[in-house]
Amino acid sequence: MSTRKPATIAVRTGIESDSQYHAVVPPIYLSTNYGFPAFGEVPKYDYTRSGNPNRGLLESALSELESGKGAVVTNCGTSALNLWVSAFLGPDDLIVAPHDCYGGTYRLFNTRANKGDFKVQFVDQSDEQALEAALAK
Repeated sequence: MSTRKPATIAVRTGIESDSQYHAVVPPIYLSTNYGFPAFGEVPKYDYTRSGNPNRGLLESALSELESGKGAVVTNCGTSALNLWVSAFLGPDDLIVAPHDCYGGTYRLFNTRANKGDFKVQFVDQSDEQALEAALAK
């Protein structure tokens, strides 16, 4: 792991990493198509939606800042939640969520629970007894 200070990591990640054109600061890749070296040889980046050099640099910086083994950057919070529940929850697991949570979160949890991916209980978190009962399950 790195011994650099957090401020250095945040400022220096990706600097001087452009081995093709030797840009000191990484360029911004807004959108692009990537070529394949040959049939069956998939490059590191094949479609901007699934990853690009800028996201890769951000993931590297976040991983180093958090002393992690890696990081995944998604395009929105709902994508991050969906990734998390897909990776860590099973049919017998229960999510206790606020009844007034963000609408996208509510729809995601409700849809996935109805498919049997996990269980969800929406609770009025200002109701201490209801919250305690849900957490006791």
